[in-house]
Amino acid sequence: MILNSGITNIANIPAFELGNSYSKFDVVYYSGYTSAGTEYPASQSASGHYYYTGTAATSTTSNIPTVSNSPWTNKFFAEASYGSSVQFKNSYYQVDYGDGYYNYLNKSENSIKSDFSLNFNKRSDKEAKAIIHLLEDSFDKGSKPSGGYTGIYWTPFEPYNQELEFYVENFNHSFDYPDVNNVTFSLFNEDRSTSDWQNFYIPFKNTSGFWQAGNVYSKDDIVYGSGSDYTLYSSGWYYYTGDAATTATNSNGPLGNNSLWTKKVFSWPINDGITFNQTPRFHKQNFQNDFFVRVEDGINKNLLNFDITFTSRSDREAKSILHFLEKHRGQDQFLFTLPAPYSKTKPFVCPEWRHTLKFKDNNDIQVRFKEQPIDYSSLEVIFLNLITIDPFLS
Repeated sequence: MILNSGITNIANIPAFELGNSYSKFDVVYYSGYTSAGTEYPASQSASGHYYYTGTAATSTTSNIPTVSNSPWTNKFFAEASYGSSVQFKNSYYQVDYGDGYYNYLNKSENSIKSDFSLNFNKRSDKEAKAIIHLLEDSFDKGSKPSGGYTGIYWTPFEPYNQELEFYVENFNHSFDYPDVNNVTFSLFNEDRSTSDWQNFYIPFKNTSGFWQAGNVYSKDDIVYGSGSDYTLYSSGWYYYTGDAATTATNSNGPLGNNSLWTKKVFSWPINDGITFNQTPRFHKQNFQNDFFVRVEDGINKNLLNFDITFTSRSDREAKSILHFLEKHRGQDQFLFTLPAPYSKTKPFVCPEWRHTLKFKDNNDIQVRFKEQPIDYSSLEVIFLNLITIDPFLS
């Protein structure tokens, strides 16, 4: 065993050497190299297992694991199969006030937790070996405070394609037949802050940036409105609702009288097949001989709570929906118009949602909408701070 290489169920991982021929999914342990009889040891932080991601080539000093644009990586590298999904769920305290009134208090600024459920189907023995080795080896990296693991760095699929640190807790490998393997596992991230208005999970670079008059925008574009004309309430993310591409003007912009943008209204069309399971609140008193009296339980006794699946949405539309949900942080209110026979616009929150990558440019999104009894979506939040001075410190 090589010092500090860790122990996994996949044995006989060779050391990296110059002059060897390497191909995609090869695994080596790198601790430096020897050239013309001289040893060039790697630093402790650079030593470790690496995985080859490029085309077959002979190793030289120009393509060792630690150079820029190296074909080697110690990050997760395999591309997930269709059918992989991600679930976002808000971690909150629910405060109930009676009469159906309630509120969510997020447990922290990192309240949205992600769970990427990944499938790697029909992979060769060599690729499966590299994937499994990387996952196992992650449990040998304990450089965090108090011995905590260092996570696996991975760039998720669109539209979340920014590198983050994830953790794996278990994984499954099935052997179908010779040279055909399936590997499934979940990657978790709990440290993204909902206060990061630019880069939560969908990064700023995946939007249309700041709204600007004169730009041409089309359906499902995402922009950020800010500047001297915007207030604390009106600044923020906007979503294009027009059907045709349009040149942006002040009139059709986010603050215009003929605006083609929405900020607080969930405007995407829904699929048929929604089920509304209604269970109004009431008190039920059992009298002698099983006679019952049912008594009303205050107001707001039948707030709606239902799931919707948006099926076969394009990458562009899916990104717009997901961005809208993400920026409402699992607790911020938005408006949604119910289908017939309700046909009414009501305030809702979405505490959790799941995105499934079905096929190329084909996505499903499952959401959970919970009605709130009071519409405060148009209220501007103003912070009032009371500062007191401790007389003993003066």
